[in-house]
Amino acid sequence: MPARLPVEDEQAILRLYALYCHYFNHGEARKWVELFAPDGSFTRLNPSATAPGQIANPAGSTTGHAALMEMALGRREMFRGLVRHQQTDIVLNPGPGPDRAEGISYILLTDWRDGPGKIRAVGDCFATFIRASGDWRFQSIELSTLPLG
Repeated sequence: MPARLPVEDEQAILRLYALYCHYFNHGEARKWVELFAPDGSFTRLNPSATAPGQIANPAGSTTGHAALMEMALGRREMFRGLVRHQQTDIVLNPGPGPDRAEGISYILLTDWRDGPGKIRAVGDCFATFIRASGDWRFQSIELSTLPLG
């Protein structure tokens, strides 16, 4: 069996995942950005699937609070609070050192902008975490989505 994080650390990081989804879904860009280390990054390894007439999320990387804020505000405008992100089957492991951790999970994005919800993205998420000043933060997130349709 692989090494495990202390229970308190695991609970704190699981809370980060939950807040990530809630803040992003409800357009709370500043709170969402504060879940990341100041030099934290979000990388989409491939573009998301799109529906006719809707813009897909492009592949690429965003680093640092200012750039993450710009991304979050853009997505808030695009999604208008009508999408739901979910992280499932989260597995956490110790990282290299006591103030580092790693996580894997599945992601599911449902889109309610056109009425009944539709699955817009399903994929894999790899995250790294850092503890600074006693608090856990996302250091990086890498997202890879499966093709839909």
